[in-house]
Amino acid sequence: MTFEPLAGVVVVACALAWSSFDLVRKVLLERVEPMPLVCALTAMQVPLFAAWAAVEGAGLPGEGYLMPAALSAGLNIVSNVLFVVAIKVSPLSLTIPLLSLTPVFTTILAVPMLGEVPGPWEIAGIALVAVGALGLHVVPGRGVNPVELARAFLRERGSVMMAGVALMWSIAPALDKLAMERSGPAFHGFVLSAAVAVGIGAVLAAQGRLGALGAIRARPLLVGLAILASAAALALQLVAIQMVFVSLVETIKRGLGNAAAVAAGAWAFHERVGRGQWLAVALMGVGVALILLL
Repeated sequence: MTFEPLAGVVVVACALAWSSFDLVRKVLLERVEPMPLVCALTAMQVPLFAAWAAVEGAGLPGEGYLMPAALSAGLNIVSNVLFVVAIKVSPLSLTIPLLSLTPVFTTILAVPMLGEVPGPWEIAGIALVAVGALGLHVVPGRGVNPVELARAFLRERGSVMMAGVALMWSIAPALDKLAMERSGPAFHGFVLSAAVAVGIGAVLAAQGRLGALGAIRARPLLVGLAILASAAALALQLVAIQMVFVSLVETIKRGLGNAAAVAAGAWAFHERVGRGQWLAVALMGVGVALILLL
């Protein structure tokens, strides 16, 4: 697959759109509960993807679309809720970089599922990402003790949740690619957004909490920015994985996203970010590149 300049622009734009969406969601969570926020934002994406599908003249998907689409939708429902809870209860600079575990899980799962044994570079990359994930939890002045770092990771609720998100997101892109081979990015984006909104809305209704959706009206400008950023991020990602390898999209998205999360956490939310965290992010970026590109 040839890497064209336009593909590079799309992938970088995708990474920046996701980073912007993360920042806006963190701010919105100060006023809105996690599940209503995910439900409202995804529901508002549906008309955008419907319009895109209408412009493209997208028809019904081909045979074999339902299974990967349904599995991806299920993973997205659970992972999106876990994601927003994680960034609500823990620092942005700590949680977002843990999504670098996504290619680690992909590589590890390929051993029992596909019989694909990682090579030396991939093993080195996994080690770097693991070290970086623990390194994010270094407390300045307390030294670097692996056992204490592991305990700090497990004590941080958002870290554990985001590791679960990374596991689910290690599977979802492959399912999306399979689904889009039988449809297209516009139609599949419409289905994913609708499925997540309906699924979470049903849970809220069963809990008698649909009224919590009204809190979204308190920040109309931020909600508008969030909708635009989320729709652009998903659309660009779906287009990007049709243009270049999923591995390249993930590498660039993680590298830029991690740096943006640490910078945004320090700047916008006054999170404590030391040299140890920046080093951890750099190690994770190198590890992701080793896993996916070599």
